[in-house]
This record gives sequence, C-alpha cells and structure tokens, in this order.
Amino acid sequence: MLLRDASFVVVDVETTGLSAALHRITEIALVRFESGKIGETFQSLVNPEQYISPFITQHTGITNAMVYDKPRFPEIIPEIKNFFSKSEVPVLVGHNVKFDHGFLMASFGRAGEHFQAHGPLCTCRLARRLLPQLRSKSLKSVQDHFGIRNPRQHRAMADAEATAKILAHFIEQAGNLEIETLEDFLRLQFSKPPEARHKTKRELSLRDKVRQFPERPGVYTMTSRSGEVLYVGKAKSLHDRVATYFMQSSTEGTKLTRMMRAVKDITYEETGSELSALLLESRKIKELYPRFNSLDRRYKPQSFLRLDVQNDFPELSFSREPAPDGAEYFGPFRSRDATEALMEILNRAFKLRKCGDKFRVGLDVKPCIYHEMHSCDAPCAMLQTKESYREEVKRLQEFLAAGDDGILAHVEQLMRNAADELDFEEAQFFKERLFELRRVLGTGDRPSASLSSNDFVILNPLLMKEGAGGGSPECEIYFVRFGQLMKQMILGTNHLSTAEQWFERQLRLYYGATSSLPPTAGRPEIDEMRILSRWVESSKKKGSKIIYIEQNWEVSIEKIVRELRGALNTNNSESLWTQSSTT
Repeated sequence: MLLRDASFVVVDVETTGLSAALHRITEIALVRFESGKIGETFQSLVNPEQYISPFITQHTGITNAMVYDKPRFPEIIPEIKNFFSKSEVPVLVGHNVKFDHGFLMASFGRAGEHFQAHGPLCTCRLARRLLPQLRSKSLKSVQDHFGIRNPRQHRAMADAEATAKILAHFIEQAGNLEIETLEDFLRLQFSKPPEARHKTKRELSLRDKVRQFPERPGVYTMTSRSGEVLYVGKAKSLHDRVATYFMQSSTEGTKLTRMMRAVKDITYEETGSELSALLLESRKIKELYPRFNSLDRRYKPQSFLRLDVQNDFPELSFSREPAPDGAEYFGPFRSRDATEALMEILNRAFKLRKCGDKFRVGLDVKPCIYHEMHSCDAPCAMLQTKESYREEVKRLQEFLAAGDDGILAHVEQLMRNAADELDFEEAQFFKERLFELRRVLGTGDRPSASLSSNDFVILNPLLMKEGAGGGSPECEIYFVRFGQLMKQMILGTNHLSTAEQWFERQLRLYYGATSSLPPTAGRPEIDEMRILSRWVESSKKKGSKIIYIEQNWEVSIEKIVRELRGALNTNNSESLWTQSSTT
C-alpha cells in the first residue's frame, strides 16, 4: 500500500499505573489521520473499577470523582470498534505505542473481545531514527521540536492530537527520503540509528562536499559513476536538505538505501526562490527521467472539468487536458477519484443536461429520464428557458470557483439543507460525498477557478545573498495566463523608472485580445499549473504578492507597479522574505 493512501488511528490512554495486567484505563482518545489531515476523533473517560492514586491524579489530573459515573471499558468497546471499522485496516499509532497497545489488548481480552489493527507504529521510535540530533525523544521534546502546542499534557485527547501532528511531520520527512510504501514506513521505525551505520569513503567525501552547499533555495541532482541522473530534488535550503541524506537512518533494501549506494556525485543549481526551485525541479524530472524519482512525479495523471460555455445550453464533462476550444476548464485535479466525487455532487446539486451530442431543442422532443429524476428541467423540450438555464450555469461556475475550502463549505450546506427538509437520503448522500471530497482534496487535489479567468501576476521578493554588501533588492515576476506560466523575470530597483511601460508591454502581450483562448496544456504545463495554484493558495505565508488581472487589463498596471515598489523597498523586502523562510 502506498503511504499516501494509508489510514492511521492515533491512540493515547491514561491509566491507573504502568502494568497492563494489573492496572486499568482511565481515559482513551482516538484520532483519525488520513491524507495529511486530522479527521474524526473519539474520547471518553473510563471507570477503571480501581482506585486512582494521588500520584496518578497529580500526573494526569484525573480524579476518582471524575470517573465514578463514567462507562466501564466493555461498554465503550462497540464505539471503539466502530471507529476502527470506518477505515480499511487502519494503522495504530502512538508515542511509545507499546504501552497504549498493551493496555488496549489487555482491556479487550478481559472483556472477551478481540482487538486487531495494522502496525503498530511508534512515533517515539521514528523520532530516534529521524531526529538523531534531539537528545530526548519524549512526546514533549518532539512536539516542542516541531513547535506543536499542547496545553493539556498527559490528557488523552491533547496527547493524541499532538502525536498525530508529529506523525504528519514524519510522513513528510519519509517522502523526502523517497519512502513511498506503508511497509517501508513501518520498517523505518526498526532501522539502525544513523550513528550505528558504517560510512564509506565515498559517503564521507560526498558529505564533506554537501557541507559547502549554500543555505539558499535551489535544485540538486544526484548522478551515478557513469553519469546517469539518479534523482532530482528541490530545497528551500540546499545545505540543510541535502545534508539530511547523510543524517537520516535507512532500512536495508529500501529505495533510499539503493539510491545512496549508487550516488557518485551531487551537484546543485541555485534559484532565486522556493517557487523557482519547484518549477525547475518539475521541468528537470520530466526532461531527465531520473531513475529514483517517483513515477507519479514524472507523470501525474490529471483531470479537468469542462463546461462548454460556447453552447447555448452548456454541459459539464470530464477532460484530460484543456484545449483552445472556447470551453471553460476547471482544475487540474490530481486524481480521477476527486473529479468523480465532485462530478457526482454537481450532477445532484445543479440541473444541467447530461445528454451529450444527442441534445436538440424542439416542442416535439420528449424529456428523458433525467427530467423524471428531477436532475434536469428539460430545456430540450422547451420546459426551461435559455435564460433560466444560464442562471443555473452561473451558480455552478461560482461553486467551482470557490476553491477547495469553499467547495467543502458548499457541500456541507447542501447536506444541512437536505436534513432540514427531512430528506435524510439526500443528506446521507452529501455526507458521504463530503467525506470523500475531504479525503481527495486533502491530498492536494485542489480545484481552481476557471482557467479562462485564472490570470494573475506573482511578485516574489528574493532573499539577499550573503556578502552582497547590501546591494539592491530584487523581485521575481511571474506572468500567469489561463493558469499557465507565460514568462518569468527578475527585476531590481533600477527597473522602477521604466516599470510602468514595461508592464504595459507584457500585459498587452499575454493578456490582450490576441490571447483570448487557453492554449493546449500537456503534462509539463499541467504540473506547472498545479505548482502555481498551490503557491497562490499559500502566498501570504510565502511572502508573495498576487495581483489578479482584470478583464480590462490596463487597470491592473498601476496596482502591479505599486506592489513592485513595495516589494523592492529594502525593509519591506527583508520582512517579506523573513516571513517566507520561517514557514
């Protein structure tokens, strides 16, 4: 199973003592973690049918009075089983999970019940492998290392949520180490610590070379003795990122181990910013086909939703890539699952036709089954006017332009509306689709506005190089048309005097009447669209300025120039980059 598809249940228990055989659970918390996000939770105090000593009360804050009228463990077993059953073979996770797992097994056994979960996975063990520089691997030490706040230490739910956030960091680190499967991730917790591994002369030589890498954004390339490109990666800090390959532990037989054994040399190409590094990495992977880069990073199958607005009665459909045909395209979506889940909701929530090329309008046309199912108002039979149909199309366009959070909010509202009208079957449908959308949108399948209106300019202040002697600050400029990168430039303060005329020429070229239809987008362009879309979503955290181009593009020039002056202001530029580099 791929790590990105795995489902985790983080558990934390508070108890009357340390022995699973002699002591009992006083509190349990379960947290579901899927697609990089914390989901459903369960928490309950438990009557242990045992005395809670003052020492335990001082440690956890749980008193005998607090648990006196609470359910005994056998009474909450159905709820625990139901929680685990909502995912297919979830992985049990805990910080020092042997303790929590032991108490669960013992408690289920005393009730004559059987408990089974995949794993278990211990974040404390992972910390020993992935954070060798951290002296203590306790929950408090690890959460402090990652800046995770936990105001209720030693209470089950607070500790479980903190552990889930730690798990998210470790999954990200595993991805950086090219650990792609759940099986390799589970094995990682039992791998040898870094200090226990014998280092070869080649590895020591590479490590010394990497120590000279700059602490700046860029793209690094690993090559073999024969010159074959093995891996291409990007980094906010080339020095810090590449150094991790020599600090992290690895398990024999894993992809990372095989790659590092084959690496003979590591080179880098410095970029002005993290965004430039992301774009350059994407291009290099597709150009060089590195053996150890994940296949889905070379080719990411995409899906778009196509709305043929050039027709009098537009229809919504799937498309693998946009084309210059006058239609509106929404996306890209990374997976077919995302588009299918969303398409099912749209067909239910909006009454657009679904009859394809068979569609014709006339008084002699008999409405089809979709009209009988109340999912279309039969414009074909002239039971709906063109104006009314276009109003429905406009509602759908606004829905799709809302972005991932807006779409989820819309679907949740549809679910509540159905429940208010006592249409529980419809409410259940939207509830299930909402769960599915949260899963797929959580993996980065973020819909964007229509490509035909996805026009903007990114202003990205650059970090001043050390030793530059306080030289003139610079700013990266990205011109994005139909969601695609049209041009990338770097401007400095010496360009300010002619900035207005320069921007007018660029906007006329890329946003003028001669460029009114989206160009055809292949796989490289679509991947760049996803990178730019994600960057725009987090632009405030990244320190970038996004200026959306209005239909009358001339009115955007003054705003762009004003933002450029602000970005090139020395103090402002430094503060923007400081914000970016600390995220």
